[in-house]
Amino acid sequence: MLQLPTRRTPNPPHLKVPVMPARLLSIPAVAAALDVDRRTVYRFIAAGDLPVVDLRTGTGRSRVRVPVASLDEFISRRAVVPPAARRRPRPIPVRNP
Repeated sequence: MLQLPTRRTPNPPHLKVPVMPARLLSIPAVAAALDVDRRTVYRFIAAGDLPVVDLRTGTGRSRVRVPVASLDEFISRRAVVPPAARRRPRPIPVRNP
């Protein structure tokens, strides 16, 4: 009969467990990334500009997280390209023969 361990043992040091990058960011992390106050992030969410994932587990407070892809898209949509400097062409001097 196969004996199952009764408690979880840590992985042996020779087995490397890959570390997954964070796919969901907290509101304070998003605020820090954008260099704005967390209330500003909540305004972006309320306006529908920044999609979130709600991790609510019951009737209590919601726990929202922002997907990294959504934050990247939000930043891309709001990127401003500086207008090209307008230079008026100089008139060509006309010489009278």
